[in-house]
Amino acid sequence: MSLKPNRGALWLLVVTAIAGDAIAAESESRLECVPAQRLTTWNPGLSAVGGIPRREKVYRTLSPSGGDDTAAIQEALDACPENQVVQLGPGTFRISGNGISMKRSNVVLRGSGPKNTKLVKAIGSGQGAIYLGLRWYKWTQPVDLAADAQKGATSVTLARDPGYQVGELVMIDEVTDPSYVVWRKTNSPGSGSGKDASRQWFSRYERPVGQILEVAEVSGKTVRFTTPLHIGFDRAHHAQLVRFSTGTDGPVAPLVKRSGVEDMYIYGGEGGDDGGNVHLTAAAYSWVKNVESDYAGGTSVNLNGTFRCEVRDSFVHDTPAPRPGGGGYGIGVNYHASDNLIENNISIRFNKVMVMRASGGGNVVAYNYMDDGWIDYAVGWMEVGLNATHMTHPHYELFEGNQSFNFDADNTWGNASYITVFRNHLTGHTRTKADTNNRRAVGLMTGHWWYTFVGNVLGYEDMPLAGAKSFEYEQVAGPWRDSPVPMWKIGYDPGDWKNANPDPKVLSTLIREGNYDHATRKVVWSSGAKALPDSLYLKRKPDFFGNERWPWVDPTGAKKVHTLPARARYDANSGAKAPPRSQEASQPGSGAPGP
Repeated sequence: MSLKPNRGALWLLVVTAIAGDAIAAESESRLECVPAQRLTTWNPGLSAVGGIPRREKVYRTLSPSGGDDTAAIQEALDACPENQVVQLGPGTFRISGNGISMKRSNVVLRGSGPKNTKLVKAIGSGQGAIYLGLRWYKWTQPVDLAADAQKGATSVTLARDPGYQVGELVMIDEVTDPSYVVWRKTNSPGSGSGKDASRQWFSRYERPVGQILEVAEVSGKTVRFTTPLHIGFDRAHHAQLVRFSTGTDGPVAPLVKRSGVEDMYIYGGEGGDDGGNVHLTAAAYSWVKNVESDYAGGTSVNLNGTFRCEVRDSFVHDTPAPRPGGGGYGIGVNYHASDNLIENNISIRFNKVMVMRASGGGNVVAYNYMDDGWIDYAVGWMEVGLNATHMTHPHYELFEGNQSFNFDADNTWGNASYITVFRNHLTGHTRTKADTNNRRAVGLMTGHWWYTFVGNVLGYEDMPLAGAKSFEYEQVAGPWRDSPVPMWKIGYDPGDWKNANPDPKVLSTLIREGNYDHATRKVVWSSGAKALPDSLYLKRKPDFFGNERWPWVDPTGAKKVHTLPARARYDANSGAKAPPRSQEASQPGSGAPGP
């Protein structure tokens, strides 16, 4: 049996102080602030290859034609030599049909800045605006593991030599392990025409735990990877390694690496889970940078089956479909996407400002401002804000330094485990919405186990103290209520609102250390105050903080929160239109408004 994390263990928190001159210490020493079994290597995005490259050589500069610009942009991208740029000049470029497809490595599509270059998708095609990578990928040549693979291992031994190549991307996965994986209650397995299709929406059928890996070395039946396994995989659950393919039994797929979309405004992509404005699929070391993504009908910026990609310094906002069902999400990380970085972005006015659906671990969501998640037919219902779920089973993901109206773990399609939430500001209210139902700063729904919250600030400065009618420290048993508003709502189930019996495992496996809340005006520790490290993935202050204080969230300081650059950026340029007030007339009843 592989050494998967001990599912039932509850560990004490050990925190080591980090002096200012020790910020550049190796990540392993900084990560002693959480138990060893709850850690992984968080080294996301392009950091391993020196960061996002700045490509200077321009292959072709395009200007708007006044008509349909799809063919001109596509032809330039298809012909662009490696390490060069297709430059879009100022003006509005109109695209149609299936949108723009970036299918080659080492190519950049760059605008002249979001205020100058606008890429507008014709409404009605049902397709996204830009697809970077292999859009319609499949899986081929599954190979069984010959031995269990432990968490933290950088190699696996296979039952046969599959002929993998160095640099190739592969996926490891396994069938459902019920000791820690939970599916939606009504989402039952089956076979043939009776099988539940939702069990293969973001994974191979009935294989919800997986990870995308890059091959570093092949020696016979042993394959070594460039990153460690974030969770264990074992033969008892039929663990396999598979290749990306252009068809179910097709050839091994050429994947896109080191390509990017930069410096433009994009509007009007459609297509649900396969659409949006920018869709990265089966790509590696690629990026979305300084992009304004507006009014997308699918997930606005989506990472699907990606490895070490980045979404950064961008403004993602508004949707024509702010309601449950997959058509109105902000940023998505799906299909075992692993070791990606979502950093220094704004995501606002979506149904869900972000989702993770069967993500693969090692992903970092950091220093983003994410607000005003809402439902157009139930405006008073507080949606899920920061979260590592919307399909089982994300694991070992890190949320650091963000600001949002809450963190929650939704159980609509299943659960997640081993999620770490560090130095975030979780306000317990949205920027402009009514917040009359299911308000909370932190929520964990049934099935969400082994979560770790360290060094967060909950609530806001002028919030009334606990004991007043409107706020309290926690709700850990039903019947669940809207007042007083809890800082912590633990183990609840929106599908069973009056149930007085929460999931006890949510609370028993939860670690809460060094979190300050404005209801009690206290920093809560389990056994005495400790010093907190500055970061769980950074070695130094990030450049985008400039002269602002970092870490900006300081639960033990006299001033609890300072300036988050993404929030300051939004506040300085908050002219983007709000949803029509006519859409805010309805109010929800006493239960959750829908999945």
